[in-house]
Parts: sequence; structure tokens; C-alpha cells
Amino acid sequence: MEINFENEDIREFILCGKADSRPYSKWRSNRQLRQDLDKVMRILSVVDNCSELQAYKALHYEQLKYDRSGQSSIRLGFKTKFRLIFTELNDGIVINIIEISEHYGDK
Repeated sequence: MEINFENEDIREFILCGKADSRPYSKWRSNRQLRQDLDKVMRILSVVDNCSELQAYKALHYEQLKYDRSGQSSIRLGFKTKFRLIFTELNDGIVINIIEISEHYGDK
């Protein structure tokens, strides 16, 4: 699967662990988030398309509704409040990562 990024901030945080802007700058020191994110990125790099993500039950892959219609998400970690939000292109062969979100606004 081809992975693109919505902006440079999310790309730097995911690939390098660096971020100058919020909320990513406050999550830089979250070791568990970084480990979970690395695992998810490895999975994304080996699957051919988004439909294959359904085989990874812990990710809870879903296509979102309502105000996030047209976007999809997967969890970052087994028991985490964070999720990776992305759009799917070319029948899920290409994704565009939009953001990391605290699911349902959990704090």
C-alpha cells in the first residue's frame, strides 16, 4: 500500500518522532504511542490495500460516518485512545494520513 501524508507535521511525527506543532509536540514523549505507531506503520507497509486491515482485529479498522464521512480509522495499539485517521484512494491501495486523534476526545 502506498502511504502519503496530509502535511509535513504528521509526516515528521510518524516517521521521525519529531513535531513542533500541537498536538504532536505534546505526544513526542509518549513512549507507548510511539511504539504502537511504529507497529501500525509496519502493518500498513505490508498490506496491499485497506480491506486487508480487517484481518487485524486489534486495529478496529472502520470507515467513518457523519462529520468524518469519506475517512477511515484504525486504532494505534490494543488498549489505546489514539487512532490514525486517513482517506482511501484507488480502492484502498493508496492512503492519505490526515491526523492522529484522541478517540472520542478521551483525555
